[in-house]
Amino acid sequence: MTTLILSPMERSCLRWLSLGWSVREIARLEGKSEDEIRLCLDGADQRLGATSLKGNRRDNEFNQ
Repeated sequence: MTTLILSPMERSCLRWLSLGWSVREIARLEGKSEDEIRLCLDGADQRLGATSLKGNRRDNEFNQ
C-alpha cells in the first residue's frame, strides 16, 4: 500500500475545492494568488493520480 503525502496547503486547497469554492475564492481565503492555488492543485493532482480537478473531488476523500 502506498501512502500519499500532501502538503498542508494542498490539503487545504483540495478541501475548499471539494466544498465547491472556486480557485479565485480559495486564493482570497488563503492569501495567495490564483496562479499559486492552481500550481498547488496541479501538484496535488499529480500525487493523487487524478486527471482533473473534477476527478479529484469525485475519486478521493479529503479527511483531516
